[in-house]
Amino acid sequence: MLQNFRDNLHGATKGVLIAIIIVPFALFGVDALFMSGSAVEEAANVNGETITELRLQQAVVLQKQQILNRYENIDPTLVDEDQLRAPVMQQLIRQKVVEQAAVDQGMGVDKKTLYRILLEVPDFQTDGKFDTERYEFVLRQMGYSPTSYNKLLTTDMVTNQFMQGVAATGFATLQESKLLAGITEQTRDYYYLTIPRAPLLDTIEVAESDIESYYTANQDEFRSEEKLVVEYVELTPASFTEEVNLEQSMVDEVVDAKIAAAASRRSRHVAQILLEVQDDDSHLEKLAEIQKKLEAGESFADLAREYSEDYGTAEQGGDLGYIQAGDLPESLSAALDQLAVGEVSGLVESELGVHLIKLLDEKSADAPSREQLEPSVRQELLHQLALELLPVRIEELKDLSYNAYSLESVANRLGVPLKVSEPFGRREGAGISSNPVVVQAAFSQPVLDDGLASEVLELADDHVLVLKLKERIPETLQPLADVRDQIETILKAQYASRELQQRGEALAERARAGESIEDIAKQEALEWQVSLDTKRFSGNQVSQIRDRVFDMSEPGSKPVIDNLIMNNGDYVLVSLVKVQEGDFSQLSSEQQNLLTATVALTNASRDYQAYERILLEQADVASKY
Repeated sequence: MLQNFRDNLHGATKGVLIAIIIVPFALFGVDALFMSGSAVEEAANVNGETITELRLQQAVVLQKQQILNRYENIDPTLVDEDQLRAPVMQQLIRQKVVEQAAVDQGMGVDKKTLYRILLEVPDFQTDGKFDTERYEFVLRQMGYSPTSYNKLLTTDMVTNQFMQGVAATGFATLQESKLLAGITEQTRDYYYLTIPRAPLLDTIEVAESDIESYYTANQDEFRSEEKLVVEYVELTPASFTEEVNLEQSMVDEVVDAKIAAAASRRSRHVAQILLEVQDDDSHLEKLAEIQKKLEAGESFADLAREYSEDYGTAEQGGDLGYIQAGDLPESLSAALDQLAVGEVSGLVESELGVHLIKLLDEKSADAPSREQLEPSVRQELLHQLALELLPVRIEELKDLSYNAYSLESVANRLGVPLKVSEPFGRREGAGISSNPVVVQAAFSQPVLDDGLASEVLELADDHVLVLKLKERIPETLQPLADVRDQIETILKAQYASRELQQRGEALAERARAGESIEDIAKQEALEWQVSLDTKRFSGNQVSQIRDRVFDMSEPGSKPVIDNLIMNNGDYVLVSLVKVQEGDFSQLSSEQQNLLTATVALTNASRDYQAYERILLEQADVASKY
């Protein structure tokens, strides 16, 4: 049955189900670093149900990440999480009232459906198949147990059922479909000619006097921005590796431990049969039945397919694949340690239920040599010892740099080099000045105007610096010789645009007087095109021209003439000669159904939004935001 479900899950249905899974996965799969003591506090209450501070924090982090992904070059410091909290909270409140309405309508999801859908989540798969190890690993990284994650997933699926239920009530009248068809299926016939700009640019010569006049009149365009040069002292663990005392015995101890750990590390191939605990202890009866069949010689894999309630592995005969120490709960690992290859454990309990586990195979790991390990271990230990020294040195840096006349003495006291940046402005920099934290500090009033050293700037967990202004380079007017080519290009473009506009207007007057685009183009040796029966979303037309055509008014007895400047600067003269409204009756039954469904979906979306507003208005909501 499960295999049939998976085989038949395809197309839009599969997409919808996967989307249902991914929404909560993305929304709540935030690293546990964001949890804190206050995270479990109530951030809002909706009809007596709590939205925790943790859930709000997770949603805010996700929203920020989505913004950064959408705008790749945006400065992360500009996305203020505090400003996101209020709108994100409103979104969570809307989700909560919809969830409550769904539960009130008696909607739910049975366990088998939930497990079957989990099999299709790409993030839980390896080589296209559900991977139990990956599933459990991902959930641990998210801070969830299978039980808590499944509860969250169930809630989201119930909410989705509710949304789809409301959407399914949408309908469209015949008149609405006809009106939409009149717009979407409308066709237009038009002609156009093109006056290219590139050949014209090649013929234009700009007088030196014009270049000088433009330079004089627009000097603000040619001023370089103010730039700064700063001196700075930076501290990283690498700054202190020579200070730390690393004894050879420490290196030997770590190397020996790594060799021993690698030698003892083994991979074990394990299978299991999992039964969920029942209040009436019926799971124990079923377990005894399984054990009798095993004693009678029946296959563990066949019994796993028949009895196991771990639906992610049952079809594979309970196969968990090769695992290592720490991959399984402690009770299972302890039981596994007592088994020889081919043996089956007795009853083992865990938070997931009761298990029978079988050791199918085991492999030993190859231990690295001392020569291979020692260089990296030495660097590891040096870095760690220096990292432990870093907080002490940071406090010294704070004390020494406070009101320091020069950072040179600070660098000497700390035994690190005093560094000097390349000139940089507010909008661009290289090296250390490519970091926005550095730029912001350098252009701050205490550093720029008062001549003070900055506070200790934390660029990373193990990287800090203090900077001080060394040189202030005011904005300057660039010499004419340096910007002459730039001005010549600007003036050529202006002259070309002016000449194109004048020539185009003359041709437009001829078109309005009755000459056809074709005749004008032939007389002027210009390229021309005709587009007949063109629809609003035709993909084989120049979109910029087609979009302008569909913005033009409908022609009467004469064509409508218009023009536009293309993105490349070319001038295009357009003549719209005919508009034909779309006819719903001329569409195929499939097209009619699709159009009607589009109208119904639009109406349903509007109705759902209205219903959601009603739920919000009627809800008893208390929020901090």
